[in-house]
Amino acid sequence: MPGNNFYIANFGCRAAQSEGASIEQELLDSDARTATSPYEARVVVVNSCTVTAEADREIRQTIRRIASRNPQAQIIVTGCYAQRAPEEVAALPHVRYVAGNSHKPLVGRLALQLLNEDDFTTGRAEIFCSSIFLEKELKPGGHLGSGGRTRAIVKVQDGCNANCSFCIIPSVRGRSRSMDPRIVVDEVRALTERGYKEVVFSGIHLGTYGRDFHAKTSLFDLIRKSLTEVPELQRLRLSSIEPLEVTPEIIGLVAEENRMARHFHIPLQSGSRRVLREMRRPYTPEYYAELARGIRASVPDAGVGADVMVGFPGETDAEFSETYRLIESAPLTYLHVFSYSPRPGTPASDMPNLVPSHVAQFRAKALRRLISQKNETFRSGMIGRTLDVLVLQPEDALSTNFIRVHVPNDCPSNVWMRVQVTGLAGDGLAASKITTAHDTN
Repeated sequence: MPGNNFYIANFGCRAAQSEGASIEQELLDSDARTATSPYEARVVVVNSCTVTAEADREIRQTIRRIASRNPQAQIIVTGCYAQRAPEEVAALPHVRYVAGNSHKPLVGRLALQLLNEDDFTTGRAEIFCSSIFLEKELKPGGHLGSGGRTRAIVKVQDGCNANCSFCIIPSVRGRSRSMDPRIVVDEVRALTERGYKEVVFSGIHLGTYGRDFHAKTSLFDLIRKSLTEVPELQRLRLSSIEPLEVTPEIIGLVAEENRMARHFHIPLQSGSRRVLREMRRPYTPEYYAELARGIRASVPDAGVGADVMVGFPGETDAEFSETYRLIESAPLTYLHVFSYSPRPGTPASDMPNLVPSHVAQFRAKALRRLISQKNETFRSGMIGRTLDVLVLQPEDALSTNFIRVHVPNDCPSNVWMRVQVTGLAGDGLAASKITTAHDTN
């Protein structure tokens, strides 16, 4: 039987993971205990995603599995799926509370309430959800990422003002809003003092950071302020940035500042000019390709990743070939490949000429084979090199350019390691230890 403990099941983007870490820390600060799995927890918080129909399906399957294997579990569902379809989520088994993104700050309190209840309760879930567009500013969570980890995700921006025809996220995240830069710097400083070696800036539309302030600022200003005011910060990494927001200033800072991770994740979605226009994406394939080449010229060893969607309504074989050729020629090192998934209420969901699922799956496999070859070539170029890596856990480290590195099992976690790359290992690298615990500054 589960004890008086909890488990956080996070799904989706880095911004959501940051929110999950904040909920976890709030509970730990209240003397609650974490369970090792959702099947051993009294309270399970499912922090949901709704970016695709597959994401929704995974959430439902997860909840049903928890309810079946842990009949005493009390489940709270929060996040984007909870915001989009709260009634649908409330009907799932063992769900006690549904808290949309509009009420996510309540989740910790609701979990503590369930932990303090004596009896298991069933019945219709209580829903906390209102229009996300009522949220006008981004408030700090007030809780730092959980201890025992090496990398902390700091959500500095939420919401999205873009209008991509396929995307449901603006309707569940609201308008773009940014965290006060003073609060961000204070959190980075506190995380560094707690021993975190790497901080990741995340957001739903990260590159728009600061545009909602009366006194205009930018993501570049925030990065520079954080590096300047927290000299103890050892590595700063950026999560996904849209192509038009990867500025020359940001590229230059990554090239010149050794505390910046040599890593860019820049959504592409399609290499077809017509498909990008139908997606309402405000750049051309040529612009994207030139941007990727410019990054590689300025930061030769940079890891450059992309999101790519296949099977968008009306995508022809020729248009898919345009995407394939762009990826083949561009200096990309990894991809997140998605098949198009109609999202209710989005303009694309009413478009004709749906691509059959087997065609989309074929295209996705082709891109994954291509990027696997490109990634292996990229990693092979590291053999014989000396790299500074951050050990995340026994035998597992991460390079500045986003490559997993297999290190000797006597390397302690949460330290910097200078290693010699000896070969390929799975989808990463194998390396031998040279020195430990050096300072990156």
